[in-house]
Amino acid sequence: MKESELPIDLSKHVIYTKKAKECVQKLLHRYYDDETAAALWEKVQLQYAEYLKDEPALGGAKITVSIYDPILIFAWYAVVPDKPPIEEIQQDVYDCFMGSFDTLGKVFNLNRKLDNRLAGRIFKKTSDTREKEIKELPASFRMGGFSYDRENGVVRYSFTQCPNAEFAKRHHMEHILPVMCNCDHLAMQKLHAALIREGTCCTAPCCDYCIVGDQNPIAAEYTLVKDENGLLLSVKK
Repeated sequence: MKESELPIDLSKHVIYTKKAKECVQKLLHRYYDDETAAALWEKVQLQYAEYLKDEPALGGAKITVSIYDPILIFAWYAVVPDKPPIEEIQQDVYDCFMGSFDTLGKVFNLNRKLDNRLAGRIFKKTSDTREKEIKELPASFRMGGFSYDRENGVVRYSFTQCPNAEFAKRHHMEHILPVMCNCDHLAMQKLHAALIREGTCCTAPCCDYCIVGDQNPIAAEYTLVKDENGLLLSVKK
């Protein structure tokens, strides 16, 4: 089915990206023959459209890819008769959402002061965008705060509301959410950095981020563990 034929109110929502479509179709062809994969893809599309009927209008968000592409992953999981462990699809979802960090990692190294400070400015700009956006789109990402320790090269910020987490809660799919959240850790590792995160909007009052170069002494104070749903969390040693 062509995306233009989907029953979606484009005044409120947007269509998933080409990369998300390629990701889901790749997964379908991994587990099913071509005919079955094609039939399931159409069901995934229709499930995506069905989900959007009850979702808050976020098509006007600055970065829609981080809101709508995850819904396509949720739709895929809801439709397929065989539910693979999220570990099996983690790399595929990372490649879809954050594969560009592989290239960035060849240039940026957050252990270097200049790169670290640039990252601080980028995260600050992103947080400013989120703070402005929430006034117009109450269901979007809600910032909990931002700070940058220039001397020690530490970026800290948090979300007190995440559309992905809210979607997962509404549809009782919290066990699938880690495949999106874990991408943050994988992306930071590509930048020679460590993401220290002790909770997410699905498991705690906020999704906290502390980003440092992987050679920063702070990084050595924590280790990554997986909870029962496969979510990566930072635990102090």
